[in-house]
Amino acid sequence: MKEILLVCGGGASSGFLAQKMNEAAKANGIAAHVEAIGESEIEDYIDDKELVMVGPHLKYLEDDLKEILDEYEVPFTFIPQEYYGALDGASTLQYGLDILNK
Repeated sequence: MKEILLVCGGGASSGFLAQKMNEAAKANGIAAHVEAIGESEIEDYIDDKELVMVGPHLKYLEDDLKEILDEYEVPFTFIPQEYYGALDGASTLQYGLDILNK
């Protein structure tokens, strides 16, 4: 099971996207679980996660995120704006899986 953590400012918009990603995983028989949180909660939810995907509007936090996530040895990426803005769960899930499979 691939464990992915989505991060946005308050967790609301990423919550909708996580739901759509989980639906896409289920529909396609992909063993993945996506959870959404606000950026201030990262260290509370990072355990057992394989990838952190961050909303594009938080790009200004890149250095802080790198510092935190390097400690946990968890890779992170910013979600492409076109996927995030459209709440495109299937494309966002595939983007994350592609990173995990590199």
